[in-house]
Amino acid sequence: MIKKEANVLSFTVDAGSSGQRIDKFLTDRIEKTSRSHIQNIIRRDKVKVNGKVVNKHYKLVKNDRVTIEGFKEGGPYTEITPQKINLRVVYEDQYLLVISKKPGMLTHPVPGFSKDTIVNALLYHYHKLSNLSGRDRAGIVHRLDKDTSGLLIVARDDNTHRLLSEKFKEREIKKTYTALVWGSFSERKGEIILPIGRSRMDRKKMSISIDRGRDAVTRFEVKEEFENSTLLDIHPETGRTHQVRVHLSYIGHPIIGDGIYGSSKSKKMAEELGMGRQFLHAKRLEFTHPVTGKQIVLEDKLSDDLLRCLKILRRRVKMAD
Repeated sequence: MIKKEANVLSFTVDAGSSGQRIDKFLTDRIEKTSRSHIQNIIRRDKVKVNGKVVNKHYKLVKNDRVTIEGFKEGGPYTEITPQKINLRVVYEDQYLLVISKKPGMLTHPVPGFSKDTIVNALLYHYHKLSNLSGRDRAGIVHRLDKDTSGLLIVARDDNTHRLLSEKFKEREIKKTYTALVWGSFSERKGEIILPIGRSRMDRKKMSISIDRGRDAVTRFEVKEEFENSTLLDIHPETGRTHQVRVHLSYIGHPIIGDGIYGSSKSKKMAEELGMGRQFLHAKRLEFTHPVTGKQIVLEDKLSDDLLRCLKILRRRVKMAD
């Protein structure tokens, strides 16, 4: 977790980063910086862990609080440009809005990509958005992967953002995804309870990590069966990075079209179906409004590319009968 306060940048260390050197940890988490630059900041006693100055060799422990003094607010994203990009809004009031994210769009800017994101569009269409996570993530309470489509909640003020974040933490926001995965299932319902953390082999990827990962729970239900693939409803009870994709891949049912966690067979099927991304869609949200107390239930139809894929599979089943 990252926080920005009055020229101080702070991080809370998760289990997946425990044991990592502090200079490597900070280099991975601060965009557009070098390890030598971070080491120079450490040498100038600007970096503290739990209030105490440390050297570059310090190895982090879970729940350590790391702070950097003199951090310049805004960082590399001070020049984020509002862009006139159409947003499909499915719910809106003075406190929050829910949009239907198109596939292929980043939720927020990342190093090397500061345009054409959901945040760029939000900054154009809305003058009032939560700034709790900084301008580069204006209003963003949770995120969807670039190639995942579907429902995304946006906070319009800091208080609503805090309340929504608490609801996510307490698992009070029910999310349902639709996913097409490789293979068939012997049971109609299942549950995956496996901790997830950063991959030791590739820090850009996540993996099952029994000793260093954070608890993660994914429930699923079979909705439709095809030859060599199955359509699932997915109910993630936690919100770890890439959780659904990692869990399904680990049990041998990777999402069709997943270029990172997919298998050779699932990737081949995606090519045959003309899928240019993973078949994963956030189709339903159910939660109690954090301010008004109103019960909110929203659903989002599948995008055209996913519907086209299902049409092909259903035609094959019909021809085989």
